[in-house]
Amino acid sequence: MKFLLCCVPYDKGHSGISVYINNVIAELKKQGHELTLIVEEQAQGFFPGFDKIVLPKCCNRATVSSLYCFFVLRFKIKARDYDRLVILAANRRMIAHSGRLETFAVVHDLSQYHIPVKYDLFRMCYVKMILPSFARAYANVLVGISQSTENDIALYWKVHPGRIMLNYNGIDRSHLPLDANDAAEKVVFYVSRIEVPGKNHRNLIQAWELLPDSITDEYKLVMAGSDWSGAEQIHQQAAESPKKDSIELPGFITAEQLYNYYKHSVLYVFPSFFEGFGLSLIEAMASGLVCACSNNSSLGEIAGDAAALFDPADPADMAEVIERTLIDQNLRSELRAHGLKREKEFSWERHVHKLTAEWFGYGEVFGCRFASCTMKQALEKIDEMASGTQKHPNVCAFINADCLNQYYTNPEYAALLDRCDLVLPDGVGVEIAARLLGCPVRENVNGTDMLPHLCRSGHSLYLLGAAPGVADKARANLERDFPDTRILGCSHGYFADAAAEAAVIADINRVKPDILLVALGVPRQEKWIFAHRDELCCKVAIGVGGLFDFASGRIPRAPRWMLKMKIEWTYRLYNEPRRLFKRYIIGNPLFLWRVFLNGNTPKYRKNVIPEA
Repeated sequence: MKFLLCCVPYDKGHSGISVYINNVIAELKKQGHELTLIVEEQAQGFFPGFDKIVLPKCCNRATVSSLYCFFVLRFKIKARDYDRLVILAANRRMIAHSGRLETFAVVHDLSQYHIPVKYDLFRMCYVKMILPSFARAYANVLVGISQSTENDIALYWKVHPGRIMLNYNGIDRSHLPLDANDAAEKVVFYVSRIEVPGKNHRNLIQAWELLPDSITDEYKLVMAGSDWSGAEQIHQQAAESPKKDSIELPGFITAEQLYNYYKHSVLYVFPSFFEGFGLSLIEAMASGLVCACSNNSSLGEIAGDAAALFDPADPADMAEVIERTLIDQNLRSELRAHGLKREKEFSWERHVHKLTAEWFGYGEVFGCRFASCTMKQALEKIDEMASGTQKHPNVCAFINADCLNQYYTNPEYAALLDRCDLVLPDGVGVEIAARLLGCPVRENVNGTDMLPHLCRSGHSLYLLGAAPGVADKARANLERDFPDTRILGCSHGYFADAAAEAAVIADINRVKPDILLVALGVPRQEKWIFAHRDELCCKVAIGVGGLFDFASGRIPRAPRWMLKMKIEWTYRLYNEPRRLFKRYIIGNPLFLWRVFLNGNTPKYRKNVIPEA
C-alpha cells in the first residue's frame, strides 16, 4: 500500500510521540509499504531515504504549524497518489484535505480534559474546540491506543464509537535488556519529560520525602527526561528537598543510558496523573524490572496485575507502595513474573497490521447497530460464518429506511434485528441517516449486488421465498449466468399449511446448504428464521427481501446511471407505484424526520425479546 504519514510534530525525537513515530515507520517499511512522510523542516534530517513533504521553516512554531495543516497542506496532497493517510499524532495535529483520501488519525491521549491546567488557554481551546471538529470532519477512523483513550475520544470529541479503533501500542525490544534486570544498582527509576503538573514529579518527590531514611539513604530516585513546561519548578523542588542528595534529574538520556537503567534499577515507578498508554511501563516489564504505577487512565489498564498500583494524587499512598515493592521479595517476584507475561501482549507488528488493514466499523440509527464495511469485508465475514462449525446458523439481515421505520415502531422486529450476527446497510436512506448521526457507512452493501459474489463463492445455496415459480426462475437464471454456482434447492414462500412448511425445512436439512437465502419480506423473514433457527441445518441464513424478484427478471433493476446517482428507489417507485407509494413518498420523509427528532434514542423503542 501507499501511505502518506503525518509525522508532525516530531519533538526532535525527544518525546513518546517521536518514539511512536519511529516504530510505526520502521514496521511499515519492514512490511514493504511505500511511504511518504509529512515532516517539519527541523525534523527532515531524522528521516533519510524517504519521500517527504516538508513544511516550511515558519512551521517550526506550533501555532503556525497547526494553521498550515488545517488550511494550506491540503493543496500539497494529491489524494490519488496514496491509499491511506495516517496522522500519527492527531491529538496534536489534524490535516484538512479533499475528503477523497481515507484517513486514520491516531490519538495518544486527551489528558487536557483530565488535567485542566495542563496547558495555557490557547492550547486548551485548540485541543478542546478546534481539533475535535476537524477530526470528525476528516478522519474516517480515530485510533485510540488504549481503552481509556478510546473512551475519551467518544466522550469528549463526540465521535461515534463505531468510528473508533482500539489499537494498543507495541514495544521495540531490540534496545531492551529482555528479562535481564539484575537490580544491581539501588535506583528507583522514572523516565518522562519533566512537565508540570501532568507527569506528577511533584508528588513523587513528596512521596520520596515520606519514605524512611533507611530507604532513601540506600536508594536513589532518578527522574530522567527532557525539560518541558514547568520543569523549573521540579528542579527547584528537588534542590530544596530535605532528601535532595538522593534525588537526580539527569535530563534527556540516550538509548544506551536507558538500557542501563532498565537493566540495573531496582524499581520502575510511573506516577503520571494521566497517560494515553505509558510505553515505558511495558518496556520496564519486558526488561524484567519490577513496576509500580498510577491506578488511573490507561496505566492501570495496561499494567493489569503486573504492577503495584497507587493513587497518584496521594503521596502517602505512593510512598507506601514504593516501600512495599522495595522490601517485599515475594511481591517483587510475583510482579516481575506477571510483567514478563504481560509485555508479550504488545507488538508493533500487530499495531501496524491494524493500521494497514481495512476497517470494519459500525453505525447506528435508532439504536440499530449495523456494519460499516465494504462489500469485500461483508463477503469475507459471510465466508467465515459459512465455513464455521457452529451448532446453529448465523443470521444476516439487510436494512433500508423502511426496515428502520419498522425497527423504530415494532419492538418485536427490533429485538430480532438486535439478535442478528451481521446487519448490513442497504440504500441511500441509511447512508444519509448514518452520516447525519456521525457514523457514516463505508459502502452500500445490498443483496442484489452481493448475490453474484455468493454464487461465485464456492458455498452451496438454497433459495426460499417469493411467489410460486419466482425462486425456480431465479435459480435457472443464476445457474445460467454462473455455471459453477451450487444451488441445492429452492421453494416458494407461500406455505399452504404447517405440513408444507415442515416439508420445506426437511428438504433444506436434507441437502444441508452452506447459505440459506430467505425472501419472505420484512419482518416475516426474520421472524421465520429465528422461529426455526434451531431446526435448520445450514451455516448462514440471510433475509434478502425481494431479491428473487430481481434475480428472476420479474422486476427489472434500475439503469446503472441511476444506481451511481443513488436514486434506484425512484425507478422502483416508477415500476410499482401503488405498492411502494407509502414506503417511499411517505416513509422516506418520515424516516428522516425521525432521525432528526430522535437519532439513536427513539421514543417508541422497547427492549422486547420475542419467544424463539
